[in-house]
Amino acid sequence: MNCRKLMKTTARLICVCLFLFILVLSFGGFQQAFAEEKFEDTLDRIKRTGVFNLGVREATYPYGYVDANNNYVGFSTDIARKVHERLEKELKRSIKLNYVVVTGRTRIPLLLNRRIDLEAGATVITKGRTKVVDFSVPFFTTATMIVVPKESPIRKLQDLAGKRVGIPSGGLEERMYRSFNDSGRINPSVKTIGYEDHPEGFQALITGAIDAYSSDGPILYAMRQKASDPGKWRIFDPKVNVFLQAFPMREQSSKFKNIVDHTIVELFESGKWQELFNKYFGPQSKSPYAMTEGLKFLKIMNSWPQ
Repeated sequence: MNCRKLMKTTARLICVCLFLFILVLSFGGFQQAFAEEKFEDTLDRIKRTGVFNLGVREATYPYGYVDANNNYVGFSTDIARKVHERLEKELKRSIKLNYVVVTGRTRIPLLLNRRIDLEAGATVITKGRTKVVDFSVPFFTTATMIVVPKESPIRKLQDLAGKRVGIPSGGLEERMYRSFNDSGRINPSVKTIGYEDHPEGFQALITGAIDAYSSDGPILYAMRQKASDPGKWRIFDPKVNVFLQAFPMREQSSKFKNIVDHTIVELFESGKWQELFNKYFGPQSKSPYAMTEGLKFLKIMNSWPQ
């Protein structure tokens, strides 16, 4: 009797051990598959799926917006389409270009969860962002500026003390103004109010819900130009920063980054970048923006030798 019980117990132990062994093997396979998916180069992913998912903006003129014909266009969007052309050339096959609408708050999460492969907007390289995503070589440089009613007494940064300032949600302005408040550079503190898109923020300025709106300079010039009476609005540079704009992408995608970087560099070298600049920032555009010394240097920096 005791012998039979011992045999049954032993059999159960063997079954349990086999089950655990199979479970460990399965989990190991799952981990390997997860790791492969996690670290798949974006170029390999595009080749495997046949789709290039591009994050685009709907109302961030002149970088990305929807035109009168319902097409996604803009300075950054047009450059990203050149990336798509190069992808097809490098992969020697047709690649579907799939547009995915993003905002300042959703662009990084959508990159990380693989809903988009690249974001074409007005994204700035920051230390915080480089901890979670990679960036292409920069293709534009600009600065944070402020738009106010023409007769507003706000003429410099310190005049924002105690005022309501609209900013784009998810942009670098939120942290910038918080640092000014914390350091006492603006005292009493400025109150920032975030808006999902720039037209919404400018509308708040029109209705008096805020005292000023602060964002990327060319974006403000474009909104003023499109206003019913552009002369009612004044834009000034508080001289608080100069920053680089680039395409964010997932990390550990060196093959994909190489294609993006070479596309941008060749646009500079061929003169195509200058053509796009004239189209979206030139004197006859809806967002006139002078060629700054920073942009001139960027043109030199992105002219690589063979």
